[in-house]
Amino acid sequence: MKLVLKKEAATPIHQQIYHQLVNRIQTGAVAAGEKMPSLRWLSKELDLNYLTINKVYQHLEEEGYIEILHGKGAYVKSRHTGHPSLQRDEQQDSFSPLLTRSQYLMQRSKHQYDFSKAVVSPGLLPSHFLAEQAKAIFDLHPMILTTYGPVEGDEELRKEVSAYLDNQLGYKPPLDEILITSGVQQAINVVANTYLTPTDTVAVESPCYGAALDTFMNKGNAILQIPIDLSGMRTDLLEEQCRKNPPKLVYVNPTFHNPTGASMSEKRRKELLELAETYHFLIIEDDSFNEIYFDGVLPPKPIKYFDTTGHCIFLKGFSKTMAPGIRLGALIADKRLYEQVFIAKASMDVGSPLLNQKVILPFMKTQRMKDHLEKLRIALQIRRDMTADILEMCLKDRIRYELPKGGLNLWVKLPEEIDMRALQKRASEHSISFLPGSACYATNEPTQEIRISYSGLSDRDNTEGITKLGKLIAEML
Repeated sequence: MKLVLKKEAATPIHQQIYHQLVNRIQTGAVAAGEKMPSLRWLSKELDLNYLTINKVYQHLEEEGYIEILHGKGAYVKSRHTGHPSLQRDEQQDSFSPLLTRSQYLMQRSKHQYDFSKAVVSPGLLPSHFLAEQAKAIFDLHPMILTTYGPVEGDEELRKEVSAYLDNQLGYKPPLDEILITSGVQQAINVVANTYLTPTDTVAVESPCYGAALDTFMNKGNAILQIPIDLSGMRTDLLEEQCRKNPPKLVYVNPTFHNPTGASMSEKRRKELLELAETYHFLIIEDDSFNEIYFDGVLPPKPIKYFDTTGHCIFLKGFSKTMAPGIRLGALIADKRLYEQVFIAKASMDVGSPLLNQKVILPFMKTQRMKDHLEKLRIALQIRRDMTADILEMCLKDRIRYELPKGGLNLWVKLPEEIDMRALQKRASEHSISFLPGSACYATNEPTQEIRISYSGLSDRDNTEGITKLGKLIAEML
């Protein structure tokens, strides 16, 4: 059992050991009923005082993770019930207690008016064109279903990704720095598995994309929440934290931020890079919405565009704006980092499905993609305006929000007198769902914010659902 300890870290050594052991027990790396290393062996292995290890084991037993049998040793308990926030019933025993909060909330939603998922309605995507291309692929590549693709991704697709980023963002990465992934979420996991240990600290925007939070929290990382404003992450507050204890990694979603819709200014993007260079941390730049800008106003260049030292790993998603069912993304990292993420990706799936990569190629190569993105921007801008207009009509100045300049979401703050649980219950009774703001904070505590995704329904359902939701809130006020 290899544990990684950092004696210079702010977290005490006994807590580092405790959190890593808990992580191994919760994820099943140490199986139920398995004997734990002896106190003497572990103290010798880690070159630590016997009493320090004993303190950790006592804590583990108090929390219900292990059982210490005098004269026989310590054993992982077959059913952990000690942690107050992770109580489970008998049917859940085979599952990890670190179930993702945000993903659970979104995927369990089965409502007619579902505003909880930041997805694009199938009616706004080139479904028929992609279906035709999928059929044609089998004629062009009859062996495709019996062929593994390379770990780094199909070469032809990587060329198109490079050209696409050049056309859309003015940034053209070389082919040997592009790694094709099964969506951005897998790319986040690849980076986390490559560079993070359970004792590391990750800085995130607050609020933050919930599924990214889940990834870092499930690894046992300490989460440093840095507030955002209309210009993105507060780099001044991040710098204050860096002076005390720099994070190992900073995760940002700087362009049409999920959930708030804000965009980080160019000035802040450059400041973040300067901090990364000064304090030697990595930046994950998650870009899933760059193409969805409104009013014809282009967002700032990506952070990666200004990166000359290789501190930024750029993640580009294609699922939401083109083909969610294909689940494709790209991870771009400088050569000094590329080999490491390549190995991590290989250990996950030995390469993303080749069929998916070939299907999207004709779309990326043609004028049709540019036309599609232009139509998509217009359609989503109309929905954004409609959503805001209905809420204004129903609630006037009782709610607060900033009209996003792009993306798929409206981040709304409700009055303090609204009982959020009661609102969720009443909304569910009317077959309406939204994402509670609590899913976007590491603390998971109740807030008065909700995220409304105006992109996932038909125009009719969107109008009906927002109207019903607005009236429900008005009634509660």
